[in-house]
Amino acid sequence: MKKKVFIASMFMALLSFSLVLISGLKVYAQTEAKPLIVNFSYASEKIRVGEIWKAYLSVTDPEGNMKKVLFRIEEPGAAPRYRPSFAYLKKEMEREFAGYFALHTASSRNLSGVEITVSLTIVDGKGNERKTFIFPLEFDGQPTKPLPPEMEKELNRRIGTIDIDLNIPD
Repeated sequence: MKKKVFIASMFMALLSFSLVLISGLKVYAQTEAKPLIVNFSYASEKIRVGEIWKAYLSVTDPEGNMKKVLFRIEEPGAAPRYRPSFAYLKKEMEREFAGYFALHTASSRNLSGVEITVSLTIVDGKGNERKTFIFPLEFDGQPTKPLPPEMEKELNRRIGTIDIDLNIPD
């Protein structure tokens, strides 16, 4: 009989303790970030060496949490040679921005015929990569194609510079 009372008492004590713990706990559900809204993205695929290449973007974040853009350049078939860079977005651009990022392509290296891939990744305040844009680029001697006239007014402002040196020797 003593054993049954002891077990019942222990069960009640554990139950009471559990209820106290559960009632005092705050449960946080991890919510998934809303996706970014891409209104427009464009970059010329072929340019002449020495021109300023521009990646045009118009992006909206419903949460207003865009903090910076990370830039990477890769050359297919080559070992990684370009150091990534980034640009912080201005406070008023954390919810929405429209404009271009510029890459200066002047180089003493012969880039004629070289093909690279330029990626721009939007990063939030916690360091999460939210959206990546990948643009192929070939140096073929053709002049840059202009931005469509209907987009000229909204997108023809520089947001930042892609600070990656293409002057890496072969």
